[in-house]
Amino acid sequence: MTSFRRHNIQGIIDLGNADIKFLYRIGDDSDDWHRHKFESVVSTSPLVNNHPARVLLGEQSYLIGEEATAVQCDRTGKTDSGKVLNALPLTIHALIKAAGMGKPLSADLIFTCPSVKAYGADIQAKLVGEHNVTLPPDDAALIDEQKQTIRIDSAIPQLEGYQAYRLVKSECPNGAVMVDIGSRTILVTVVDAQGRILNRFAKDDCGCHRIAERVYQSECLIGLKGMNQRLPNAEQVMAFLLDTTTKKSLRKQQATRIGPHVLACVQDAQTFVRQYGDKPVYLMGGGSMLPGMVDAFSNSQQKAQTMPEATWATLIGLSTVADRLFTQN
Repeated sequence: MTSFRRHNIQGIIDLGNADIKFLYRIGDDSDDWHRHKFESVVSTSPLVNNHPARVLLGEQSYLIGEEATAVQCDRTGKTDSGKVLNALPLTIHALIKAAGMGKPLSADLIFTCPSVKAYGADIQAKLVGEHNVTLPPDDAALIDEQKQTIRIDSAIPQLEGYQAYRLVKSECPNGAVMVDIGSRTILVTVVDAQGRILNRFAKDDCGCHRIAERVYQSECLIGLKGMNQRLPNAEQVMAFLLDTTTKKSLRKQQATRIGPHVLACVQDAQTFVRQYGDKPVYLMGGGSMLPGMVDAFSNSQQKAQTMPEATWATLIGLSTVADRLFTQN
């Protein structure tokens, strides 16, 4: 148990391009981390102004997460400005889902995102401070208007990927190569045995969404079991490929069909990884679950493997050092 006093909520949030993942604990005495996940989309369309699920931050109305996909919305990461502009509404939404509305709430946060080096300071400036939140009344559900003040006292930026090394450190006497495959980006971090960063590689527009777009355009999945016609869009292609309940035999067939598209997108990252043949390779992020991805990063010197709980690995790794980060801040 830590000796410092905690705020109402402490959280670690991944402001991803596809999903927002939030790991949090509530109260002064809790060491139990809880999880919440939702789509990384925000809408400020005029249609939002009459929507019962809208959130008001000051005078601006937002729809956030799943509800926003039904109207004109912006996916975080689609534009550079979206990474910064969407950060506050997405974070407020996560805090409300975690703690609910009611008493004033104070929070300390650790955040990470694919572009934290470029935009971390701007995102931090947006998050820290006092925010007046209103949930309008919903007459149909007999819910009254709710108001709350949320004060974010600290927002600590952290690089993506490398903290997950803490989960496998005992197996890596010579360090490791950590490959974080997101919806749009691939981030590779090389660490020594103690977890210090030796080198990094980052590339945009080569993650699992780009792979799904290539697969969709090529129609290479048609003819597989259960796939007699083209799926309607790249998003459904990605969902089909990331379905981990699919039988192994079909996954192997998928891997063969999409292999050229996977390699076309990960080739630069693959070349970088092979410079460190003396270190094991660990994959994380949603894209690590694509068929054939482990094989793409394996070679005669290295056998890649997927991290346990690959989509949450960065946040779980950060949770092991959260007390120290909060105390130092």
